[in-house]
Amino acid sequence: MPTALRQPELVTIEAFDTFVESQADDHMFDLVEGVIVMMSNPTEAHEQIAANISSPLKAATDKRQCRIYIGGMRVQLSEKISGIDKTKPDIVVRSGPATGSRTFITDPVAVIEVLSPSTIDVDRGPKLDFYKSIPTMRHIALVYQDQMRVEHYRRTDTGFKIEVLKVATDSLEIEAVGFALALDHIYSGVDV
Repeated sequence: MPTALRQPELVTIEAFDTFVESQADDHMFDLVEGVIVMMSNPTEAHEQIAANISSPLKAATDKRQCRIYIGGMRVQLSEKISGIDKTKPDIVVRSGPATGSRTFITDPVAVIEVLSPSTIDVDRGPKLDFYKSIPTMRHIALVYQDQMRVEHYRRTDTGFKIEVLKVATDSLEIEAVGFALALDHIYSGVDV
């Protein structure tokens, strides 16, 4: 007689928020498809890449009255605490007024993730699918830290289209906020 496999119970956003509040500050977690995923501590290369992007991106977003959050703001699909995805991107951009004391946003226009070897499959799989499901999302950039490579997903009338950038003179262009940055600037100070 075959043995039935027991599927793990999915974690809700409400349960995830309670779990995160009980954890030490030195641990980072995402909720992806109802599963709590512990994020790895960032490497120096990871942080350098994020800084290289966020500084000029901040200048571009300020000109458009947009907001940029660097590694601290979570993203979820709606205001409701129901759902099975709640992530904390490396860089997230939103348009509109401040949200006050909330610890999450539901209306990002762009997300940039610097990929870590331990989480690349989640980042390029279910997490990417989650970002694509957000109605306001226009740009998703997955930036590799071990090679000069950026996968830029841009929303079009027919869905998301991918552009792979691999040459130093290629530019990551986030039209939603009037931002462009060449890969040689993104990887400045990083040995790839």
